[in-house]
Amino acid sequence: MTTLSAGRMPDGRRPTPRPRFTEPQLVRRVDAVAHVWGDDEAGYVTDRVISSTDQLHVLEFELAPGGGFRHSAMNPTVFGADVLYYVLSGGLVLANPETGEVTVTEAGSGRLFHRGTWHNGFSASSVEPVRVLEFFSPPPSRGAASEFARRQPALTNTRYRDDRWDARWPQARSEHAASTSFARVAVDNALMSLRDHQPSHLNATLVSTPYLHVIEGSVQPGHVEPFRVVERESVLHVLEGELWVDVWSDEVGYQATSILAPGDSMFLPVGCSERLLVRSASPARYLRGSGEVPSDWTP
Repeated sequence: MTTLSAGRMPDGRRPTPRPRFTEPQLVRRVDAVAHVWGDDEAGYVTDRVISSTDQLHVLEFELAPGGGFRHSAMNPTVFGADVLYYVLSGGLVLANPETGEVTVTEAGSGRLFHRGTWHNGFSASSVEPVRVLEFFSPPPSRGAASEFARRQPALTNTRYRDDRWDARWPQARSEHAASTSFARVAVDNALMSLRDHQPSHLNATLVSTPYLHVIEGSVQPGHVEPFRVVERESVLHVLEGELWVDVWSDEVGYQATSILAPGDSMFLPVGCSERLLVRSASPARYLRGSGEVPSDWTP
């Protein structure tokens, strides 16, 4: 029998699990698929994988107090996708080790980055973990994660200071914002709209790219709405409150009615119809990520 010394991982990167659904599916936080990735050089990250299909990859990851992840030969942290890291709790320090850019993101906001962006992440606190919800499209099943990363030149020079702005700060602030690796997204800079013309269901578009669409929704007590057809594969994740998700299919009638608590998620395939309701005295808040990748897309 072969044994491993303490802290040593087998050679090779552990593939992330890919729970795949084709019908509406409730995923309680405790039922998400657990996964650990990393190595002694990169550090170790714990994942709770919610869903991973050919359109969208969604998981929650956690960094221990004072912990984080870097890049290594075994785990190069660069993807061929649009990725949103939304901070659920704690604070996330996100850095581009290629340019030296460093950002700090608090709970209730996130950072969007695009194809080819090197990134390292750290907990902003030595006493509190950071929990992050990740929306990723095009997803790993299309070759946008490890397969893409292995084809990139190795990053040999790591930087955690961006000197492009020396002697020009704060005058260069607008230039910095236009060239950032990590765009800040939050309700305070979102594109606002109403679901079905009802102010009791407010939508804040955080991200809208050719592949990834993410909104933050706020639903008031007593709200009920008409069914709407799901046009892009989606995962709905509750942040606050208690949210009823009612799902209908013309083929089979009612498919699912679920009550989601904070941390719970609902997978919604293309073609079903859904509506949201709040029965409690407190509003509910959720994130909804959607992926739409053409069949001929290649990484």
